[in-house]
Amino acid sequence: MREQAQAQDQAQGQGQEREPAEEREPAQDQEQPKASVFSAPVSLVLIGPALLLLRFLGESTWGYWTAAVIGVTGTVIAVFEFVAAIRSLLRRRRMLASVWVVLLVATGVFMLGVRLSGR
Repeated sequence: MREQAQAQDQAQGQGQEREPAEEREPAQDQEQPKASVFSAPVSLVLIGPALLLLRFLGESTWGYWTAAVIGVTGTVIAVFEFVAAIRSLLRRRRMLASVWVVLLVATGVFMLGVRLSGR
């Protein structure tokens, strides 16, 4: 197998030996940024429709309970997003995005609580 690799190198005009895949570019794996957990608040995908259900169909029992189930699920997800945003604030990374997520999620959860308790 090594003889085949040397034959290919000589055929291409390259007299150098090949480097193993692990030794080629180890820095490239380390430079890739990690994806942020809270770049788009997923909890608002659930809290938003729950607020709309309460606003327009909150008088009916099925609308209220559907909004409550969807809203509680969104609130549980919001807790994890809130913790990730606070952790990012403490590490002083992406300060503006972290503050935005904290305000957005806290406002959504607060409004959901106000709407659910107002019945």
